[in-house]
Amino acid sequence: MAETVSIVGLHFPSFYFKDFEAAVAFYTGIFGPPQNDDPRIKGWHLGNTWLTFFPAEDMGTDPNGNPRNAEFAVQVAAPEQVDTLYNALLEAGATPCRAPEDTRMYDKMRYCCVDDPFGVRVDVYCPL
Repeated sequence: MAETVSIVGLHFPSFYFKDFEAAVAFYTGIFGPPQNDDPRIKGWHLGNTWLTFFPAEDMGTDPNGNPRNAEFAVQVAAPEQVDTLYNALLEAGATPCRAPEDTRMYDKMRYCCVDDPFGVRVDVYCPL
């Protein structure tokens, strides 16, 4: 990667479940009720990050590859570094999912995501 990217942290672990309702019920018993109001996803604010669950059909599958059931987010130090890291991931062989954009997911942020060659979704973001 030609440009330097300052990584601030690794956040927002996300998982995709075939039995979404059972997984939500299990973790609700541990962490209490989810703290978001989107019926499609459930999230718990834990410490300095969010744990998020999705139904498995939201991720898709690759019958010849690794399971696609995990996601993580990399926080960078400046909004323009979202674009820099996105381009570096694409150059390394990742598949684009969402091009960099300003949006709101729990908070306002510059955001993008890719799928790596191993079945993991990688989000890159910077709070705005």
